[in-house]
Amino acid sequence: MKRAAGLWLAALAGTALAHPAPSSIVRLEFGASDVRAEYWVPVSELGYARAADPGGDFGAYLLRHVAAESPAGARWHVRLAAVRAATYQDQPYLVARLELAPPVGATARDLVLLDDAITHEVRNHVVYVVAKRGAESGLVGALQYPARRLEIADR
Repeated sequence: MKRAAGLWLAALAGTALAHPAPSSIVRLEFGASDVRAEYWVPVSELGYARAADPGGDFGAYLLRHVAAESPAGARWHVRLAAVRAATYQDQPYLVARLELAPPVGATARDLVLLDDAITHEVRNHVVYVVAKRGAESGLVGALQYPARRLEIADR
């Protein structure tokens, strides 16, 4: 009996590993005076997160959970520019285009990204943050519960 249970758990674990939950991706592009972000949120994970916070549309929800500030703590202005649906690796995503503007006197080169849009409810969810620098893009960090702050310097 124990052997059968062990085999069943091993099979279940293998199935779980074969189809991991999709992650979110935030792609940052630094401008001279602002930062543009493209935020890819998997619809399946968003459904779990929104169960605890169902109010408003996706844009309003996202703006309640995503922010930016200077390293000194001054809030940036974050504006939702557009939302569209997309598919990546057979998974449906909502893609939000955000415009982030630093406060007066702060540079657009350094920011702290604050995000718990999915991770506040889906604790194993990972948000990968990628920055475009010239013609190349690279990973600058990742967020997973309990972390919701990522310091980013465009150098």
